[in-house]
Amino acid sequence: MGGASVKKGVVFTMEDAKRYGVIEALREGKMSNGEAAAALSLSKRQIQRMKKKVAQSGPCGLIHGNRGRPSSRVLPWKDHVISLVKEKYSDFNFSHLSETLEEEEHLLVSRETLRLWLRPLGYGGKIRKQPHHRKRRRRSEREGHMLFLDGSPHRWFGEERCTMLLATDDATGKPLYGLFQKEEDLKGCFLVAGAIFVRYGLPVCFYLDRASQFTTTRHGGLHVSQIDTGSTQFERAMGELGVRLIFADSPQARGRGERINQTFQDRLVSELRLHRVIDAKHATRYLNEIFIPKFSKRFGVEPGDTTPAWRQTITELPNILCTRYQRKVSNDNTISVKGQIIQLLPTKTRRHFVKASVTVNHWTDDSWHVFHETYGEIPCEPIPVVSPAGALHRLRAGRRESLSFGMT
Repeated sequence: MGGASVKKGVVFTMEDAKRYGVIEALREGKMSNGEAAAALSLSKRQIQRMKKKVAQSGPCGLIHGNRGRPSSRVLPWKDHVISLVKEKYSDFNFSHLSETLEEEEHLLVSRETLRLWLRPLGYGGKIRKQPHHRKRRRRSEREGHMLFLDGSPHRWFGEERCTMLLATDDATGKPLYGLFQKEEDLKGCFLVAGAIFVRYGLPVCFYLDRASQFTTTRHGGLHVSQIDTGSTQFERAMGELGVRLIFADSPQARGRGERINQTFQDRLVSELRLHRVIDAKHATRYLNEIFIPKFSKRFGVEPGDTTPAWRQTITELPNILCTRYQRKVSNDNTISVKGQIIQLLPTKTRRHFVKASVTVNHWTDDSWHVFHETYGEIPCEPIPVVSPAGALHRLRAGRRESLSFGMT
C-alpha cells in the first residue's frame, strides 16, 4: 500500500481502512478537503494533517502514536459524579453543578466536561432549535457527490400497489438504479445501494428522508425501554463505508428527488403498460436496461465539475450491507435471531462455541453468516422454522400412524 513499511505489531481496523480510502481519494483529486472532512466527521485541519502523514509514511501515518496506551487525561471519578447527580444534584444546571461539586464534594470538574457526560443521559434541559432562513439549494458540482434514495408507492402495473426504490444523482439528475418490490424496506435499500456501489463506486453522501429504515425517529417516552433508539442498520453500514447521511426535514427539502418520482409515475407507467410488463421482476429489468438510459439521455444535465466524486468500493460489501446482530451461543451450539434458530457446525479449530460471543450477519440473499472474533467465520445452517399449525399437523399425523400400527 503505497510502498510504505508496516510497523511491527500494528493492527489496521476497518476504521483505518475507511480513513485511508478517503485520504487516497483526496490525494487523487476525487474529493475536496471539505468533503473528506464531512465523510470522516473531522475538521479540514485534521484532514490536511492526515494527508501529509500518509504522503510521508503511507497507511502507517494514520495510526495514532498513543494507540494501545491508557489515556492520561481520563478522570477517574466520572462514574462517581454521575451517581452523585442521580442521587443529589439532578436539578442543577452544569455551571451550578461544577461549582457545587468543588465546594461540597471537593471534585474539580469543568462545566463542559459535565455537559459531555450528562447531556446524553438526559440532564441539563432541552436544546432549543433555532429557526433558520431557507434558500434554494444548488446542485452538487460533481457526479457521485450526493445521491437521493427514496421509495415511490404507486400502481405501476395492474391494480395492485407496488413500490419503486430509486437512487438518483443530484449533480446530473440521472437515475442510477431502481428496484420494484412490494414495499420500501431495509433489504431493498441495501440492494439498490449495493448495485450502485459495485457499478459506480462509493458516493460522498446520501440525502434521505426520515424513514425508519434510515434513522431512528422516536426519542424519549415510555417506548425507549422497549425499542432500540441507537443507530439503524443503514446508518451503521454507511458509517463503515465512510458515506455521510443527510436527513431532510420535509419532502420539499428533497424536491428534485420527489419530482423525478412524479415524472416516473407519468412516463414509466405508460411504457410498462405498452410493453405488457405486469410483474416486479420484469419491471425492474425494463427500468434499468431501457427506461433509465433513455431518461438520462433526455433529461440528464452535465455536472459543474467533470471530475467524478466516486470512491473505490471494497470487496466486503455483503458483510456490510446486511443486518447485523450480536449473540451468545447456547448450550446446544445454536443461536436465535428474530425467531430463526441457527445451528453452528463443528470446526477443526475449536470443539464447540458454547457461551461464546459471535456476530451474525443476515445477507440480502437471506443467507446467514456467523463470525467469531478469533476463529473467523463459523459454518452454520438455519433450522427450518415450523409454524404452530404445521407442528399440530405433524403431531396429529404421528398419532394416526401410531394408532394404525397398533391395529395391525
